[in-house]
Amino acid sequence: MHFYKICSIVKNIPLKYFISLLVVAFLFLGCNKTTQETQWLLGSWCNITPKMRYYENWTLTENSDLAGECFVILKSDTVFFERMQLKKTKNGWDYNVTVRNQNQAKAIIFSSTCITADSLVFENKKHDYPNRIVYKKISNDQLVARIFGIQNGKPTTEVFPMKKVYP
Repeated sequence: MHFYKICSIVKNIPLKYFISLLVVAFLFLGCNKTTQETQWLLGSWCNITPKMRYYENWTLTENSDLAGECFVILKSDTVFFERMQLKKTKNGWDYNVTVRNQNQAKAIIFSSTCITADSLVFENKKHDYPNRIVYKKISNDQLVARIFGIQNGKPTTEVFPMKKVYP
């Protein structure tokens, strides 16, 4: 019954307006799908070893971007801190990272090269280390982050397995 009401409304809309409406609807639905592909990253994640505690916290911003913080604690000292932003662009997603006491507090931008339902891959070939960042969802409460690049002239990879500690 609702279908017939919709059809009667649609037949009274000029074709050019109807097509414009369809285009806007598809763009909106397409953006939501892509945003959904990054939602699994939301929450608080950690990796605690005898030597260190590694934390990442991701939240959703007002404009559907993701904002994150990462810090590493050795004993009782925070030895590393960075802010991240996962921002939707016309070409995909940008992973913007600002590291405390580095790069004059300017963000380094990594562009998405592959976004799927369980992985996020970002690259900045001009950056020395890292130049590639990968997040891989293992399960709803486990992920692995990997960073790749060249350090001291040698290919280097660091692996950060994490468990979700807060939704």
